[in-house]
Amino acid sequence: MKAPCYQCGEPAVLDGMCTECYDKEHPLIEVKTPLTLLACKKCGSVKIPGGWKKLSFAAADSDDLWPHQLDILLDTEVKPLVHGLELTIEEEKRLDRVLHVLLRVLGQSHEDLPPHEEKYDVEVRFSYGTCDTCGMKSGGYYEATLQIRADGRQITDEEEDDIVRIVTEMTVAQYETNEKAFVTKITSDKYGMNFQMGSNHLCRSIADVLEARYLAQRKQNYKLIGQDKGGKEKFRTTILIRLHRFGIGDFVRVLDNPCQVMAMGKGGLTYFDLVKRQRFTMNPKSSKWRTLEYLAAKNDRREYMITTRVYGQPVQLMDSETFEITELDESLFDDDIESGAKVYGLIIDEVLYLLPQE
Repeated sequence: MKAPCYQCGEPAVLDGMCTECYDKEHPLIEVKTPLTLLACKKCGSVKIPGGWKKLSFAAADSDDLWPHQLDILLDTEVKPLVHGLELTIEEEKRLDRVLHVLLRVLGQSHEDLPPHEEKYDVEVRFSYGTCDTCGMKSGGYYEATLQIRADGRQITDEEEDDIVRIVTEMTVAQYETNEKAFVTKITSDKYGMNFQMGSNHLCRSIADVLEARYLAQRKQNYKLIGQDKGGKEKFRTTILIRLHRFGIGDFVRVLDNPCQVMAMGKGGLTYFDLVKRQRFTMNPKSSKWRTLEYLAAKNDRREYMITTRVYGQPVQLMDSETFEITELDESLFDDDIESGAKVYGLIIDEVLYLLPQE
């Protein structure tokens, strides 16, 4: 016969207590009420011990934020007392700045006892302020400037869109872990683009990617702007990324041969030799790079229509603008190109070079 529970008299199962009394004496969690949730009124971040916890998404409506803000708060305010808990949150009543929720917790107070559910009524009081990131951003704070220029030309719309996309994606990727990962200001003029960035580390990271992507030239300089509280000198960084005069689709000379730029990136510069009719790749450290020079823009190419193609004879092409007829050797064309097809060519020193098919 089991000894009675010393609290209620029911048969004891553990430490002199019955299951119900043991569960009451050993709760699954510890949580206080009411709780205060301090959120940033601009971005929705939640104040936690040691700083601000940023949300991992952007919500169109502030009403969509509170469940995620509450999760952040409860992660710090709910203290699990056992392992293997299941916690669910139910909204009971929500006023303007007060939220009443019911926490349902399922777990075992001891491994020898069956699982049971506990309920906790918690009141959450909302207050609002400005997080460190939004405060710095609204105050115009920046540690570095990223300048984008192009050699002897303006930045194209395609390049501008690509650069903005890279800056946006990398800023978002660092946003949760770097409180200074933001762009304070973006300007664009006839000289190029300028990004003022809150984080020197972010600016360097983006510059690394753009330098490799465009095989660009890079320069850095530093300006003393003052001292911190400890007397350490503070510098502001400016990084210049200068794109080449040529871009993808433009024409260059390599070893005196006219070529079309097909791709640029970490792997180097890929080009199509219009004389040898082959693709090649070179990097800035190769000897061929020293022979590289700008020849013409992509827009300088001309459109032609094949008027006559007969096996064993030169192919006749008509200029789509001037309607002049030109002949090229049949071997330059792929087998599937027939009369009526459109092709592109580039005239250099009165010589027509057929461009590779897109």
